[in-house]
Amino acid sequence: MTVMKKNIFLLVVTLLLVGFAGCSDEDTKSVVPSDVIDLSADTQDKPGYIVLRWVTPDDNTIRYIKVSYYDYLLEQDVVRLASVYADSVLIPDTRKKFGEYEFKVQSYSETGDAGNVQTIKAVSEPAKVQIVFGESRQLALTEDQLSTNAQEASEGPIANLIDGNTGSYFHTAWSGTVPASPHWFQIDTKKEITYFKYESVARNGNNIPDDVDIMGSNDGVNFELIENLTKAKNGMLMSTTPYMSPVLGDNSKPYRYIRYSVNHTNTGSVFFSMAEFKLFEVNASVVDPEAD
Repeated sequence: MTVMKKNIFLLVVTLLLVGFAGCSDEDTKSVVPSDVIDLSADTQDKPGYIVLRWVTPDDNTIRYIKVSYYDYLLEQDVVRLASVYADSVLIPDTRKKFGEYEFKVQSYSETGDAGNVQTIKAVSEPAKVQIVFGESRQLALTEDQLSTNAQEASEGPIANLIDGNTGSYFHTAWSGTVPASPHWFQIDTKKEITYFKYESVARNGNNIPDDVDIMGSNDGVNFELIENLTKAKNGMLMSTTPYMSPVLGDNSKPYRYIRYSVNHTNTGSVFFSMAEFKLFEVNASVVDPEAD
């Protein structure tokens, strides 16, 4: 190759490189994102957490939003990212006892450029008291502690509920004058209990309660709803396999009398039957996240 040809070749290569560089510079041109607007901190009815909310401008300059703050529980700085499609971010595990939280909110573009830092402060609502369940103990029940509003006269005495024999059963009234729904039985525990659970065993595949109100009372007359249990919500078993309920109760209200009141059965009957019923008192401790 002659010197002139070499020079022409080098000139062409140089021009190409300059052109590519120009294109590259054009492609990577910085895009400064807009800032989110209407930034607010929502704490109302949010025990132990805060929600930051904003409106994202529609100029397509934002790729994501960064929220940074100091987490007093973790004792470190924390960063949370929200996509351009989000209009809020949840800040978990906040405490009123720590006072004011300061959040820095900043938008970022596709090119990694940052917008202005916006600062907002908020005080959390108190975190909810937590109940930690411990061991459970079966209550030893006797026949005189049981009662019902609908004993069937011809079969299934209520004492069979606690005889330890799944071959016997309790049956509510189906003959003669049948009391209106709901049919129920109740237990006088002889003391006030706060948290409890029960185990029930069905007699067979029929007349099994699938919607039950668990109720409590301290005088045996006036009852309050503790929990409504259903097959759909709580997985109540429609078979002779023992069913263990979730832990029931309210820390603010212990009860002496526990009533099992049947709203509906799997066969649609007013009456129901049951082979066995066991009641367990559950130990619990109260943990206050706001305590020092």
